[in-house]
Amino acid sequence: MRSQHLLIVTGAKDQPDRARSVSPGLRISLITRQEMWHRVWDMEKFERVIVLPDDTGDDEWLALARTIHVLDPIDALANFTEKDLDKAAIIAADLNIRWHSLESVLAVGDKFQMRRRLQAAGVDDTPCELVKSPEDLRAAAGRLGYPLICKPRRGISSQGISRLTGPEDLDEAFAWSSSGTHDLDSTDLIVERFHTGDEYSVECLSEDGRHLVVSVTEKSVDRDHFVELGHVVPAQLAPETAARITDTVPRMLDALGVRDTATHTEIIVTEDDVRIVETHLRCGGDRITNMVAAVKGVDMPEAAARRYLGQQVLAAADRAVDAYEAAADKQCAAIRYALPSAIGRVTAVNGIDAARKLPGVQEVTVLKEPGSDVTQLTGSGSRAAFVWALGGSPKEAATRAQAGVDTLQFQIERQTP
Repeated sequence: MRSQHLLIVTGAKDQPDRARSVSPGLRISLITRQEMWHRVWDMEKFERVIVLPDDTGDDEWLALARTIHVLDPIDALANFTEKDLDKAAIIAADLNIRWHSLESVLAVGDKFQMRRRLQAAGVDDTPCELVKSPEDLRAAAGRLGYPLICKPRRGISSQGISRLTGPEDLDEAFAWSSSGTHDLDSTDLIVERFHTGDEYSVECLSEDGRHLVVSVTEKSVDRDHFVELGHVVPAQLAPETAARITDTVPRMLDALGVRDTATHTEIIVTEDDVRIVETHLRCGGDRITNMVAAVKGVDMPEAAARRYLGQQVLAAADRAVDAYEAAADKQCAAIRYALPSAIGRVTAVNGIDAARKLPGVQEVTVLKEPGSDVTQLTGSGSRAAFVWALGGSPKEAATRAQAGVDTLQFQIERQTP
């Protein structure tokens, strides 16, 4: 029996090894762009690797995929990033491989299209307008009213998000949000109503159009630039709030045409509604999946790999979630990030080994190694380190993670004007 052949479009990292572990003998080919080359690990393990210039058109991506398919028929397709999902959808449709439709990919990746779809489906009626100039933003603000959020239409990694509380914020907000589009495929911005409430992320698995909410994560967010500073898994929710979330998020996925994958959705729970911030056709970052696996017993990246290869995942995940809910002693997990107060170049980082020895600590990772520059908190890339830990309660897990962060000491050579 011939082993399966998987084509990965763009990113890889450790996902190829996960896929190989669930499909013995799996062969993997990769088509990627130069910008994403750093996400290719263990290149020698691939059957073939094709690297394209960043501005390569859809036709060439498709032609190369067709060539691979002729030489070695492709059975499955995957993309574990937020780049080139449209390329993957075009290839899958042409080769008749089960994957997300192009319509669904565009609805998820384009925040303006997402808003329109959710409004039409009655899932979330948040007002939203597309803006391309400061004049557009001023006019939209006049129609929508304050407070507002302005952000890149296709934004990622908390880049370029601005809050507007009044007309005095317009010029700065447009400039800041526009700066967040520098490495994106579109320079367009959207402006939408700002919602006040508690922020969460929702990890879901979908299989043949059926959706399971695996876990809800409580988020700690910087209020200036909306950078995530910490998470707790699972969020402690009142039953009625949990019910509203598990009703709204699957309806959102249906409205966007999502049928088969792991998804990561960011939401705000207001006083009387669940508001969708955005969703992604990938697993959550910030070690959320590690914490979900440790607490709930569901390995989201592995489940995603299995689903792309056509394997069933929902029944096992459902059993694991039920077992967690029925358990008398429930573990919790939390992650916290280090944010050095000084701005400059890192010369040394101390306390790493001590942090790793603290109770409950599972991982300590320094993101700003010696020689790196520490800047103001403007996006996820500004964070300097993280620690995640387990505990018998959300408070204990968060306290342990914060203790690990507090143990780290960054020596920084301050910048001079």
